[in-house]
Amino acid sequence: MEKLVLIDGNSLINRAFYAMPLLTTKEGEYTNAVYGFMNMFVKMLSDDKPDYVAVAFDMKAPTFRHKKYAEYKGTRKPMPEELRPQIPLLKKVLAAMNVFIVEKEGVEADDIIGTIAKKTKVMTYIYTGDKDSFQLVDEQTSVCFTKRGISEIELYTAKNFTEKTGLSPSQIIDLKSLMGDSSDNIPGVSGIGEKTAHTLLEEYGTLNGVYENVENIKGKLGEKLIADKESAYLSYELATINVDCGITVDLEKMRVKTPFSNQVKELFNSLEFKSLVKKEELFISENPTEKHDVKIIPVKDEKDLISLNAGGEYALVLTEKSVNVSDGQTEFIIPVFAGVSLLDEGFSLSSAFKLVTPKISGGRLIVFDKKEYEKLFRSFGLTLPATDDASLLKYLVDFTGGGETLNEVISSYGESAETPAYALKKIFDKLISDADADSIKVYRELELPLSNVLLDMEDAGFKVDLNALERTGEKYREILESLERTIRDMTGESELNVNSPAQLGEVLFGKMKIGSGKKTKRGYSTTAEVLEQYEDKHPVISEILQYRKVQKLNSTYVEGIKSLIDRKTGFLHTVFNQTVTATGRLSSKEPNLQNIPVRDDEGRELRKFFVSRFDGGFIIGADYSQIELRLLAAYSGAKGLIKAFNAGEDVHASTASKVFGVPLSEVTAKMRREAKAVNFGIIYGISEYGLAKNIKVSPIEARKYIDEYFKQYPEVKAYMEKNVAFARANGYAVTRMGRRRYIREINSGNYNLRQFGERVAMNMPLQGSAADIIKIAMLKVGSRLKEEKLNAKLILQVHDELIIDAPAEEKDIIIKILKEEMENAVDLPVKLTVEVSAGKTWYEAK
Repeated sequence: MEKLVLIDGNSLINRAFYAMPLLTTKEGEYTNAVYGFMNMFVKMLSDDKPDYVAVAFDMKAPTFRHKKYAEYKGTRKPMPEELRPQIPLLKKVLAAMNVFIVEKEGVEADDIIGTIAKKTKVMTYIYTGDKDSFQLVDEQTSVCFTKRGISEIELYTAKNFTEKTGLSPSQIIDLKSLMGDSSDNIPGVSGIGEKTAHTLLEEYGTLNGVYENVENIKGKLGEKLIADKESAYLSYELATINVDCGITVDLEKMRVKTPFSNQVKELFNSLEFKSLVKKEELFISENPTEKHDVKIIPVKDEKDLISLNAGGEYALVLTEKSVNVSDGQTEFIIPVFAGVSLLDEGFSLSSAFKLVTPKISGGRLIVFDKKEYEKLFRSFGLTLPATDDASLLKYLVDFTGGGETLNEVISSYGESAETPAYALKKIFDKLISDADADSIKVYRELELPLSNVLLDMEDAGFKVDLNALERTGEKYREILESLERTIRDMTGESELNVNSPAQLGEVLFGKMKIGSGKKTKRGYSTTAEVLEQYEDKHPVISEILQYRKVQKLNSTYVEGIKSLIDRKTGFLHTVFNQTVTATGRLSSKEPNLQNIPVRDDEGRELRKFFVSRFDGGFIIGADYSQIELRLLAAYSGAKGLIKAFNAGEDVHASTASKVFGVPLSEVTAKMRREAKAVNFGIIYGISEYGLAKNIKVSPIEARKYIDEYFKQYPEVKAYMEKNVAFARANGYAVTRMGRRRYIREINSGNYNLRQFGERVAMNMPLQGSAADIIKIAMLKVGSRLKEEKLNAKLILQVHDELIIDAPAEEKDIIIKILKEEMENAVDLPVKLTVEVSAGKTWYEAK
């Protein structure tokens, strides 16, 4: 039998809004409710496979219910400002999908749904979060009730309805006439709740039955019923769905038209519905060769590979398909993945590249992740031709989160994965078209050339003293065994598994009663955040926290590193990510050497097994001193800060002197420490509560510090306000070089999200500029090393620090190069200073 799905649009988009975190596009358009609705809608199509679908909406005009009872729905809160614009957006999306939308002035969605359900002769399923629709359940009509959010659906049918509710569907109206409905402000009978209403209906069946026997109902209940009889019958009318509301029912208009067009896919992409865009089965699979007049040329022999026109523009994608794709003007090369033969005859990828490279060398290549292609070409003894990197350009122009694969990007742009190289060329052209001049400059002058420097760093690697690593591991294991014994002794549990949160929680909070703890479904929580609250209650807590700290160091940075070291050479080759962070900072993985702790002795110990590759060589570290604070002074024009920096003063002591109103000579260590917290806190838009927590003072006192800071440096306050205003007007913050970060939260109606957005707007021009500057320095340092034909290797970047491995005879020249290039990377009114240190290990160099 054919199937019809009717959806209460207002009910479900409202549910979706509260079930989903607040989302916006990079342009600031709210989308969370529409995204949640669409996820539910797509799942419904997949699970129920309906033949017909209609979505009903309420309209603003008064209904017959308002005319009968002016207070109808009068207690409802106004629609959230973030939800209001999503109603027309949802209708726009549904219209693009050819989903039938039905609404009528003066008629509620419930009445529309009821009318359609009763006037059609197909199996009908009503999706709603409103129990009013329960009265419509019959042999032909079921209700899919959104029990929690929009993901948990409970089905009510003619067969299970009474078992689930204790009532018949028609009694839902009687129930509401007695107990009322607070959500719709239906009055009912004063003082009668759901339980009493159920009891009355079990006894008398209907509202009429109750009032036919009202004289037999004694006491206050009978009095209430008699007093509110008029209200009860009014409520009955208000609660009854009108199943003949005057709309025309045409099933054919509701027929489901799937799969959806690629215009829908493009719309989803513009709304950044990434997970939906990836569902290829939702959309029409258009043949790209027909759509774009593209010709696919099978690779049969060498002449197919070398028939390319030198000097053209080519896109290169590694795939298991061995074809060339041409649109009549440009050839798009699609060789096979490394290790798989290009042709049945065993024509290898390296052979293919050796034949193709001379031809494409006269033109320009487009790839996704240039660093990886450069690495591959190097492995074949080839030089990658002039190359553009679509992943880097997308990172700068259309950053939607790090770690995207090429297939995800192709899908998100509505292109076909059948011809990925052709799709890549189209995407790159669109990105170039969409990019502003500053983003193009950052791409061409910074990110693109930097990828080569990063590859050189990855190739160089960092030498590891395997013996020292083993010794460190043994030391950590001994510490862990000792801590484990101590924890067992202190808890009196000789068999305690210290690594079991459940056992640990039960012992600490159940047996030892150290505190009330935090109970979860799995027992007591023993997260660091919870345990730290009880650290002063019992010494065992400190031992447990120390155990976990050492265990993490051992598993992540000793055992974890062991598996990644090249055992033949003793080198560790980390991988640098250029397209992951929102700020422009680099990150590293396998392993993440940027996360090795430096603030405690145990963490810093890890640096002892990183050594020079050269006999008698040195590890040299050069670290920008207070770069973000210097940028704050430079960009804001704060005269007091600029003067302090350029005079070589202790800027924290100088700030303390001004904020606390004492001579520089009388600034105490405590004052300086608190001024330092204010200096760095201001960069991140810290609140009085955050500062109070950091320096352990009251919020009132912290607010006084912040106010006095801005009084002493009014230019800083003006600069921060200017950054926020710019981001609010434009939807993004920007560095001096032109790197953008889109801030979706900046105009949110949600206070906490808006505050977060404002803090990002204050900080991004500083943190992002610091990221740009260290990258500029890397290019300059890398260039000097090659120009002067030095043997030293740039091997690591950690936040604001560069690490070089140098032979002993090059130590002094490397220190000179680092100072010169890093301190003069950009021209600012505040001098950038670099602290350089050297040692036989990374530990000694810091």
